[in-house]
Amino acid sequence: MTKNIKDAKKLPDSPGVYLMRDKDDRVIYVGKAASLKDRVSQYFREQESPKTRILARNIENFEYIVTENEVEALVLESNLIKEHRPRYNVRLRDDKQYPYIKITGEEYPRICIARRREQDGAQYFGPYPSSKAVREVIKMASGFGIRRCKKKLPCPPCLNYHIKQCAAPCIDSVTKEEYLDIIKNVVQFLKGSRSQLIPSLTEQMNKLSEKQEYERAARVRDLINALQELSEKQRVSIADQKQQDVLAIAAMSTTASIQIFHVSEGKLKGRDTFSVNTAGADEIEVLSSFIKQYYQDVRPPEEIVVPIELEDESISIWLSDKNSRLKTPEESTEIGLMNLARENVMLILTQNRLQESKNITDALYELQKALALPVLPEVIEAFDISNIGGTDATGSLVVFENGEPDKNNYRKFRVRTNQGANDFAMMVEVVARAYVRRREEKKRMPDLILIDGGKGQLNAALAALHGLGLSLNIAALAKEFEHIFLPEREAPVILPGDSPALQLLQKIRDEAHRFALRYHKKLREKRLRESELDEIKGIGEKKKRALLQYFGSVQELRKAGVSDIEKVVGVTRKDAERVYAHFNKV
Repeated sequence: MTKNIKDAKKLPDSPGVYLMRDKDDRVIYVGKAASLKDRVSQYFREQESPKTRILARNIENFEYIVTENEVEALVLESNLIKEHRPRYNVRLRDDKQYPYIKITGEEYPRICIARRREQDGAQYFGPYPSSKAVREVIKMASGFGIRRCKKKLPCPPCLNYHIKQCAAPCIDSVTKEEYLDIIKNVVQFLKGSRSQLIPSLTEQMNKLSEKQEYERAARVRDLINALQELSEKQRVSIADQKQQDVLAIAAMSTTASIQIFHVSEGKLKGRDTFSVNTAGADEIEVLSSFIKQYYQDVRPPEEIVVPIELEDESISIWLSDKNSRLKTPEESTEIGLMNLARENVMLILTQNRLQESKNITDALYELQKALALPVLPEVIEAFDISNIGGTDATGSLVVFENGEPDKNNYRKFRVRTNQGANDFAMMVEVVARAYVRRREEKKRMPDLILIDGGKGQLNAALAALHGLGLSLNIAALAKEFEHIFLPEREAPVILPGDSPALQLLQKIRDEAHRFALRYHKKLREKRLRESELDEIKGIGEKKKRALLQYFGSVQELRKAGVSDIEKVVGVTRKDAERVYAHFNKV
């Protein structure tokens, strides 16, 4: 069902999935929610996250699908992300390149490479990091006698039979029962269950010897030796016999690398590395999205070890249904593996950073040319004002050097005067306060000042600089059309959407907005806390802190019932009734 943005608050208070569409009716984001009404409405409020802010700006309409529960919504969300590949979702990059091993569902199953997992009754293993890795595994699996050819049975035997890489069900050299035993062994091998497989093969070898089928017994013996040799080559040994995946992540800009160490039979049996498009999300969101997408197609191990705790409970419930669970590293071996995985993934990201550095340099040169700057803008400082509702106005100054944030030099400002809706006057105050001391101390000035806004905000910042006797390079980036305004120039500079210079300015502008908005929310929350909770009899400073820590904000506390409030440590039933009565005027 497609709805206009104005109808977001009319959505059902039910779990489900929502699809955001742009003006061209393309799906640009897919999300899940425990409450569609609450979650979708949030997109149309002031946003702290630059990613969500940009997404909301591009939403033209949306549709939603109600589900029975949040876990069902999680599965549907993953499927829809794969189908639509939305621009603003965290997603595996080019995930079709990662191949699977497939054992077909035919009467006499065969083994082959598959580019995607399908609902065709076959068994899939992987994905693997490369086709080369898949071919090596298939070659070893062929030693069990599983067929690889696509021929319709019966038929003449192929070369694999003559080189003892196929049991040749095509000429009835094995019974159907014997061939299905081969399939069971191959499946155990692909699952990594070698401790169970080797005794089974040893028993099979002994039976063949008793029947004087020495040639087949020798083939099984060679296979046992190969498996034992493979086990001895494992470099990392762990005392615990659990199956685990150890996940480490390293992120930079809109890209992240995730390394998975696969642990089975007490040994590190392999690793995979994936590149992820983060769409500006934080590490928790990236990991959550990756786990949902990756383990939708791959059978999860008993435990998935992650570097940080994930907030989405539906993931744990979903994995529990698959007999798996999430955990953070606790034992020394798990911590060691996590450190090793993190070290590896950081090396990969460092290589990516070298390329990113080259791209940033290109963006800076393009920016210098587009704005006709006398110097390369290596140091860019950006300002923004956050003034929601005319109270608790704040300003921010963020600093980027060579395209990277210099957070040690970030500054936040509580606007002292000019309260109300006068953003221009506030900009004058904040810019003046930022540079007055720096001018006196004769410290380095930026190569470029970036103002979040249009001509009005630009002129306000210019007035502040002129008042201090400063002449600095300055520009403003307007949100609506992403036009760049310059002093003493009527027409804006318009760069294409894929311009590296424009994308760099957007990144810096959005960071200034995020920083100002975060400080604004902190001040507003403090004011609400002091004014509202202090009015409630019996709620002292300790209980006040406990309530806010538990619910996160006064706004969330307003929604809570007596039984929910009573769950807070140190809050009695009588306290809970007083808090509820205060907010609900009972």
